[in-house]
Amino acid sequence: MIEPELAFAELPDVMDCAEDYLKYCLRYVLENNADDLEFFNSWVDKGLKARLENVLSKPFKRITYTECITLLEEHMKAKKVKFSEKPVWGIDMGSEHERYLAEKVFEMPIIVYDYPASFKSFYMKMNEDGKTVQAMDMLVPGIGELIGGSAREEDLDKLDAMIAKKGL
Repeated sequence: MIEPELAFAELPDVMDCAEDYLKYCLRYVLENNADDLEFFNSWVDKGLKARLENVLSKPFKRITYTECITLLEEHMKAKKVKFSEKPVWGIDMGSEHERYLAEKVFEMPIIVYDYPASFKSFYMKMNEDGKTVQAMDMLVPGIGELIGGSAREEDLDKLDAMIAKKGL
């Protein structure tokens, strides 16, 4: 897993960096490892090359954690989708939820952002709502979470308060 660290960055900068980095790596592999890709595409994972090219072809979907939980609840109700753990706002999504969103709902990499502060690290910058933090996870079909990151709190008083609140 990759976690970008950027000085003086806000959450959109972190999301842009993560997406650009993954696309850079994929372009490099497609251009410099064509023989290996053809082997894997033929013998190990048919359709691999097309899926990688699809990742490069369009911007990743960006969606809030809250919107993801709502979507998962709607799919459980309307499409009778079953999960071993029910998705609930305020609880971290499991791998089954993350993969379902990337593989079945959007069929592409997605970036989920603005997670509840309750289960995220103390150093993540709080949003104005006082409930969510400026954190993101990139979810990729067939894998799940690949990259995570956040905007970091730089105010020492806020950091000290969050450390105390979380009992650290």
